Amino acid sequence: MADRMEANGAHPVIVTDSTWPKLLAETVDEVARIVRTEIRLAAASLRRMFENQAERVMGALFLLVALVYGSMFLLGGVVLLIHQWLAWWMAFGITGIVIIVAGFTFQTIMARRAASKSS
Repeated sequence: MADRMEANGAHPVIVTDSTWPKLLAETVDEVARIVRTEIRLAAASLRRMFENQAERVMGALFLLVALVYGSMFLLGGVVLLIHQWLAWWMAFGITGIVIIVAGFTFQTIMARRAASKSS
C-alpha cells in the first residue's frame, strides 16, 4: 500500500478522537500565552503613560507655584509704586479693585468662549 500525499507534498493529517484533547490543550496554552503577552504590553504602556503624566503634573505644579510667587511680588511692586504718590490704603485699594476687575473680565471672556464652543 502506497502512502497518500497531499497536493503540496505533505502527508495527510489524520485526526482521531485521541488528538482532540491534545489540540484543545495546545490551543488553550497558546491563547493563555497571547493573553499574558498582551497584559505585559498593556502594563508597560500604562507605566510609561503614568510616568509621562506625572512629569507633566510636576511641571504644571512648578509653573503654578512660580506664577503665584511672581504675581505676589508683581502686585507688591505695583502697590509700592502707587504708594509713591498715595497713602497705603489707597494703593492697596486701587490694586485690589484692578485685580477684581481683571478677574471678572477674564471670567466673562472665558464664559463667552465656552458658550460659542458649545453652540
